[in-house]
Amino acid sequence: MGVPDRCLSLTVRADWGHFRRVDRTVTKQTYRLPPRTTIAGMLAAMVGSSRDSYYEMFAPEVSAIAIEPLGTIRTITEPMLGLSTNPDEHFENAGGTGQKTVKASYPDSTSNRQLHSYELLVDPAYRIDVAVEDEEFYRALAHRLKTGTTHYPLSMGLSEYLAWIEFHGERTVEVCDDEVVKVDSAVPGGVESVVPHEGVRTHVERMPSFMEADERGRRTTGFDDYTFTTDDSAISVRSGSVVPSQISDRSVIFG
Repeated sequence: MGVPDRCLSLTVRADWGHFRRVDRTVTKQTYRLPPRTTIAGMLAAMVGSSRDSYYEMFAPEVSAIAIEPLGTIRTITEPMLGLSTNPDEHFENAGGTGQKTVKASYPDSTSNRQLHSYELLVDPAYRIDVAVEDEEFYRALAHRLKTGTTHYPLSMGLSEYLAWIEFHGERTVEVCDDEVVKVDSAVPGGVESVVPHEGVRTHVERMPSFMEADERGRRTTGFDDYTFTTDDSAISVRSGSVVPSQISDRSVIFG
């Protein structure tokens, strides 16, 4: 797709957020930005797409997404107790026979609790600009955003961190051709294009970007390095290696 002609612009917010890093095990650390795959899943949930059905619509050649953190990115670490979900362990049943009444299965809550440290995002908010070539999906998403409805509840990573959406409308996209451009969004795959400035601290995270369905359900097919700031500063980039785009009074980079 490259640079789209139009995009849908929205802000997603929550009180808490957690996007678990795939390269961590014991400590549940979070990405500072929602990975592109997470955003694709969130938008598909709004439309009502079934699991593993939407990956091709967000493939790199037919979609474009810009991610802009709003405000300061802040995290805290919270210890949490959890129950084991090992299917080989003993489970008890409650709620009737399961034929005419609801039957629930649950693990023994008196043992096997596990203590994990979760790194949580505090008041996370992100401006998302999204374009897809699939016209049916694009229009369905636009309708959901305009009416303020979703097919499935939205969350900021974990299901208990419910999120809400603010729709900014459909935007026209123009290419910025200045030699150096200040952008508000994170810069995907553009570490070398960032121009350092005194007082502007940049961070880089490698995150999953693309997925595809396979016989086991899904698998990650691509990762990307995203450069961003955690203090609501703009990033200066050389436009020779990336393609900045102008949207209203903001400049972003689609990935």
